[in-house]
Amino acid sequence: MSAPHISYKRLVDNSFAAMLAAIEIYNKPQITYRDELTVILIINAWELALKAALRQGKLSVHYKKRRRAPYRSIGIDDALREVTKNALWPDSIDGKAVTTNIKALTEYRDRAIHLYNTEDLGAVIYPFLQQNVLNYRDFMAEKFNRDLADSMTWQLLPLGASAPADTVQFMKTDSNRSMVSEAKTFLEDLRNLMHEAEIAGADMGRIAVVYDIHLKSQKKLESADFVVAVSPTADGKIVLRKSDPNVTHPHRMTELVTEVNKKHSGRKLTSYDLQAIVWKEDLRNNSRYAWQHAKGFSMVWSAGAVNYLASLKDEHFDKVRSEYQIHLRDNRDKGKSTPNDGKPNRHLKART
Repeated sequence: MSAPHISYKRLVDNSFAAMLAAIEIYNKPQITYRDELTVILIINAWELALKAALRQGKLSVHYKKRRRAPYRSIGIDDALREVTKNALWPDSIDGKAVTTNIKALTEYRDRAIHLYNTEDLGAVIYPFLQQNVLNYRDFMAEKFNRDLADSMTWQLLPLGASAPADTVQFMKTDSNRSMVSEAKTFLEDLRNLMHEAEIAGADMGRIAVVYDIHLKSQKKLESADFVVAVSPTADGKIVLRKSDPNVTHPHRMTELVTEVNKKHSGRKLTSYDLQAIVWKEDLRNNSRYAWQHAKGFSMVWSAGAVNYLASLKDEHFDKVRSEYQIHLRDNRDKGKSTPNDGKPNRHLKART
């Protein structure tokens, strides 16, 4: 008996329905069990979306059939694994980072459905929810040419019109020792997931970030942001600490070139290639990728910048490089200086 036919288009439709339901529930003015229901539906939406990607690629979404047992479809963890193994993540999306984001929400979902008290963890999970919806939108647009924004307003896309008042959140925990222990375990799991992603060079901006109403990136979360200070008393708190840009953006330009070349599948890139892209796409003003101290000159770059630049094709580098040469020549003819990694440059000449 062959496996039942599953239409990837039907999976896409059902995935969209689950994600829209999750966002609608989260944005209701009054509802209990809000975070838990939202996360359960979001994980369901991703599981269906990942299976749709597998079916679109003519791949199975079932486990190997056991004798005298019905076919069983794969779960979210195996779906993530299969999409990664078969290189089905779009080039513009860092699959490692998106996987980490989904796994963080899966940890929360598992605790919710197994009767743990997750009420006090809502502020912790909020940035993951925000970024997850945007990751989902990008994934579905790239894979299936379906834009989530067509079905809703942009204000609702990040699960609400505004972020919490401050990135630092304080949450009292239940005085029961088991609740304190559970909160600690959950936070430690999140920190471990994010630490592994950092080591793997994942785009941390794809994992958890807070947006304002204009969808301008305000804050990326790193594993160092999860600082647990929980006691068995009513005064116990979980604190989210703001991260250090020296940790989130560790690479100077020379280091950026080296790290990009480790991941880039095409020709060996030079600092000139990267400077051209930085100029063309104004990456210096993208806080996901670049950071500069108010009194400094040199830019520093994030792991997200490494992943993005490494994903670009040689043809794109060549095209932008030619445009950059013309730009430099025009500026030189006009007697102007051109920025180079945030510093005035009076000697740079166009190279072939």
